[in-house]
Amino acid sequence: MPSINPFVAPTSGDQPWVDQMRKTLKTQLSVLIDTPPLSIFSVPQILKDEKPEAYAPQKIGLGLKHHFRTELYSNMQQNKLTAVERVIKPYQIPDLEDRVAERIKNIIPVVSPCYDSFPETDADAFAWLFAIDGLLLLDQLRVYFEKGFAIDEKDLIMLENQIPMVVLKEIEKALSSNGEHVEELWESKFRYFAESNSPFLLSKEAIDFNRVNHLLDYMYHSIINNEVSRDVAYLKPGSIPVEKSAAAELLEAIIKAAGLIPGVKPFLGIIESIIKILYQTDKEKMIQEIRVPSVSELGDIARVKFALSTKEEGIRNISFANGTCCLPVITLNYDSEVILRNLMAYEKLMAKNSLMGGFGLELTEYVDFMCGIIDTANDVKVLRELKIIQGDLPDEEIVKLFNGIGRSLGNMSGQSMLRQTVAELNKVYDNVLSVRIKKEAEKQARAVARALTFLVSISGTLVLAREALVQASGSKMTQLIINIVTKQMAVLFRL
Repeated sequence: MPSINPFVAPTSGDQPWVDQMRKTLKTQLSVLIDTPPLSIFSVPQILKDEKPEAYAPQKIGLGLKHHFRTELYSNMQQNKLTAVERVIKPYQIPDLEDRVAERIKNIIPVVSPCYDSFPETDADAFAWLFAIDGLLLLDQLRVYFEKGFAIDEKDLIMLENQIPMVVLKEIEKALSSNGEHVEELWESKFRYFAESNSPFLLSKEAIDFNRVNHLLDYMYHSIINNEVSRDVAYLKPGSIPVEKSAAAELLEAIIKAAGLIPGVKPFLGIIESIIKILYQTDKEKMIQEIRVPSVSELGDIARVKFALSTKEEGIRNISFANGTCCLPVITLNYDSEVILRNLMAYEKLMAKNSLMGGFGLELTEYVDFMCGIIDTANDVKVLRELKIIQGDLPDEEIVKLFNGIGRSLGNMSGQSMLRQTVAELNKVYDNVLSVRIKKEAEKQARAVARALTFLVSISGTLVLAREALVQASGSKMTQLIINIVTKQMAVLFRL
């Protein structure tokens, strides 16, 4: 069967594209399986730059994105074939590997939409790639279920390394083709692996396995419990409007009017820069992140107590009442950062790209909150003593983890329960007399600094402008003044 690739744009004319789309759609409709959603993404470079090894598998390359990576392929391909043999040999079905590959080949048209990019190549190659990697995954989950280890657990959970669930189900059907049903071939092993490796408690509510996209998706939904409605939405960076004060709007109007006066236009940039400095609001600065004091600050200054939530509660159950902030347990081991980062990347990309909706930013919001309350090893120590933080990862490494994970790629709007809890914590902290005095002093100091910066800059600019008037004339004089002013304003912005 020739490869069908809806991602490839037509090379010339409209009719080839129409023919391609018609053929692709008919082929997908002929497969008696619902087309899965897009759920396997290339991790954005901005995230990879933070910690490349957290997103690129180190030992096992699975699926389209990493199977043929040179260093992984040369070191692991024979191990993969050995794992395939371990899985299919007990079934004693002739040419079982061919049956698996043939079943997968027939569903390639509905496998390709699972990926954000799907290369053009022969369907037979795709079928064998997915057959080998799918059987390897089954082998590793079985070994993990029986012996508690795999070749590399964190590689199996990486976003770019996922095998679509639709492929795994075809493998299950092939293994069951001798009439024996393979009971819970994937579901029980997914559950065991997720429970053993998730930093959070999983929901006790059963996950609809028919809607699971892959192993990472199963872990994510088990953590989030996706049935609860969301109050937090995803917005692209900078898309939240900032309210301007009446004074700022008035000054902008004056500037626009002044622009009509001959000879004034070259100096309007100076005025606009001054207004930007004088009327920049805290809201503009804080809009990208959750602002919350650290554990030590809340405890030592505001007398806020911390306590462990009940064992049944997950990351949605952060609350603050009667001076006590209750937090769910989080277990951090050496692989936890990789798992956290990939869960967050998956959540953000699904929130941005899912046509079906139903994805919020609960996990991202929780991690942002933890980044806020953990500044030092002492913060970790307090939470560890309360059994809120558990696991083998040392305190200093936990500080590095939460200080090293970048804040969300987009902004979060709306009032989730966590946002309300943060607002209550900030209110209690800000009402402490010493905090109020400190903030007022900082506010006045900023105002004085801005005024002094403004006066010094303008004075310097006027002196240099006077010198320019003496040394130049005509259009050259105007250009020289503009150049000097521009340099001075650049200095102003760096202060």
